[in-house]
Amino acid sequence: MASFWDHIAALPDSGAVVIAGRRWGTPQLRELALRASADLAGRGVQPGDMVGCLLPNSVEFVVLWWACAHRGARFHPVNIGLRGDTLAFILGAAHPAVVVGAADLAHLAAAAGADPGRVVTAKGWLESLPAPTSAAASGPGGQVIFTSGTTGRPKGVVWPASTQRGHTVAYSREMVVLDPAEAAYACLPLFHVTAQGTTMATLSHGATIHLDNGFPVRTLWHRIAETGAVTFPFVGSILSVLLKDDRPAPAHRCRTVFGAASPAHAWEAMWQRYGVRLVETYGQTEMGGTWLMNLDGRPGSVGAPCERIDVRLVPVGGSPEGSGELQVRPREPGYVMSGYLDPEQTEAAHTADGWYRTRDLLARRSDGYYRFVGRTADAIRRRGENVSAWEVEQAFLAHPDVVEAAAIGVPSDLAEEDIALYYVLRPDSELTAHDLRRWSAGRLGAFMRPRYYVALDALPKTPTQRVLKSSLRGRPVGR
Repeated sequence: MASFWDHIAALPDSGAVVIAGRRWGTPQLRELALRASADLAGRGVQPGDMVGCLLPNSVEFVVLWWACAHRGARFHPVNIGLRGDTLAFILGAAHPAVVVGAADLAHLAAAAGADPGRVVTAKGWLESLPAPTSAAASGPGGQVIFTSGTTGRPKGVVWPASTQRGHTVAYSREMVVLDPAEAAYACLPLFHVTAQGTTMATLSHGATIHLDNGFPVRTLWHRIAETGAVTFPFVGSILSVLLKDDRPAPAHRCRTVFGAASPAHAWEAMWQRYGVRLVETYGQTEMGGTWLMNLDGRPGSVGAPCERIDVRLVPVGGSPEGSGELQVRPREPGYVMSGYLDPEQTEAAHTADGWYRTRDLLARRSDGYYRFVGRTADAIRRRGENVSAWEVEQAFLAHPDVVEAAAIGVPSDLAEEDIALYYVLRPDSELTAHDLRRWSAGRLGAFMRPRYYVALDALPKTPTQRVLKSSLRGRPVGR
C-alpha cells in the first residue's frame, strides 16, 4: 500500500481548506508541507521521531500533519483542552522530539515537561519556513493519537502510515462522497480522527472543507448555509442540541450528517425538521479505517460491519441477554492500529487468537444489524443487576426538554451502587426532578431508575464532545 504522503501528493489540485474565511488550496498546502518538512529536518527531527502538535483547527495544523508524513516522522496531535498531570503524562509517554503549539498553548508543553528548546510557537512559523526540500519522503511515518481517557488513563494509539492512508481511502468511499464543486463542513477538532477523515476525504474528491473551532450551538445551520456544505460529522450530544432548538434553520444544501451515538428518534426528526439523512456509525480510534455503518436508515442500529473486518460478540457476565462484547479482527492489513505505545496495553486489548476487544456491549438484531447496548466499563451495579448507563441516558434524552444526560453509579447505603442522573434542560424549561422521576416510571425498570437527579448548566466534556464522567464522580448528589 502506498504511503500517506503518496496519497497527499496525488490529491486533486482543485481541493481546498477554508479556515476563518481564508482559503488554502491543496497545492499551496503541499508546498508549505514540503517547506515544513525541511524545517523539521533542520531542527534535528529524524524519520520515526515523534512530533507533537498543540494546535486548534488551523492551517498550521494541516501543514505540520502533512510535513510529518513527508519527513517520515510520527505525527502526535494532542488534545488542546488538556492541562496539568494528564498533559504531562501524554507528553511523557510520547517523548516528542519537537512540539509545535499555538501561542497560547506552547508554554503548556514546557510546563508539562517538554524541553523548552524543542517547543516551537506557531505564530510566525509559516512565514519563517525554509525553501521546500527536494528530498523524497522517507521513514515509517504514521501518527500516535491518545484516547480521550473518559474512563481511565489515555492510551497512545499507534497508526502506521498505511492506516492513515487506509482511513482516508475508506472515508472517501463510504463516509464523505462529494463532487469537486461541493463542500463539507466540520467543527470537530482535527486532533480527533473524525475531523481528520472528513478533511482528507473531502480533499481526495477535490472538494472544499470548511473548518471551525468548536460547535457553534446557536449558529451551526447558518454556517452550513453560508458554506454551502452538503455534509458534516457529528459526535456526542450535537444532534440532541440541534433537535431541541426551536428556531427555524435557514435554507441550506446539506443532505447527510454522519456520526455516532445518535438517539433512535433522531433519524426521523432530522429528516422531518431539516431534510437531512442520518448515517449512523460505530468505530474507535483503535479501529482506524474500519467500522460498523448504518447506511439505509434503520433507527436504533449502528449498522453492519464494513467489508474490511470480521466481528463477533462474546458474552460478558452480567450483560443484558443477547448482548456481548464486540470483538473485531481485520481482514486485511493497513486499516487498523498496530497497537498501543505501551505493549502491555496492546496485549491486554487483544485475545489470545488476535481479536481486538472493544470493551463495548452490542447486540445483533434479527435483520443482521447491530445495536449499541453500553460499555463494559460504564456499567452500574444496582440491586443485583448490571445497569447500562447508556440505556438510562437514552430514556431521558427522549424527553423534549432534556438536552444532555449522564448517568453514573454512586455509593449506596445498601451496598453496591445507586444511580445519579446529571442533566441539562432547554433554557426555557420548567421541568423539575419530580417530573423526571415520573417520566422514568414508564420507561425504565425500577432497578434502572435514578435515585438522584442533579441539574447542571452543561455537562463537562472533552473537546471532542464526549462527556467526562470522571469529573462528575465525587460531586454532591443531594438526598
